[in-house]
Amino acid sequence: METRRLGVESVDLVAAIDRSERIDVEYEVRNGEIVERPVGMVEVPPWNPVGDGPHTVAEVTEFCRRVVEGGGVVVAAFEGDDVAGLAVVDPGFEPGLAWLAFLHVSRPYRRRGIASALWAEAVSMATGAGAGEMYVSATPTGSAVGFYLGRGCRLADPVHPELFAAEPDDIHLICAV
Repeated sequence: METRRLGVESVDLVAAIDRSERIDVEYEVRNGEIVERPVGMVEVPPWNPVGDGPHTVAEVTEFCRRVVEGGGVVVAAFEGDDVAGLAVVDPGFEPGLAWLAFLHVSRPYRRRGIASALWAEAVSMATGAGAGEMYVSATPTGSAVGFYLGRGCRLADPVHPELFAAEPDDIHLICAV
């Protein structure tokens, strides 16, 4: 596996990521604590390749494009010629604060250390830009939340108002880097 930092021309690699997943655990924040809630969607499908609405390749690609055009970087993990995972990090999101805007590993490549490699690259960029913390808006699934908690993230308190407004159902985390 090899990771590479790429530019805005590479955001189209999002289409190569199979985000499908079986969800066994889902979380929400209640009274300042992360607590389990009933699973809303057991089988998450791949991004819809057509249209431009929610959960489409076009919507996700455009989101990543905006982050990269605003100062973010695409980090791709490759297994040979295949895109195994993708992250988008804005290392200078705000003074002292980086933002991990996107991290997905394609279903066939999970549990191989790819998310950890992408995280490490994001942390390296954040510290290189002088950030002391990384903000993460995590999908509220057991796999995503567990991954970030395992890297030392904790609930963001307070949440970032703009990022929370954009993803109010996510688990908003912060991590010293």
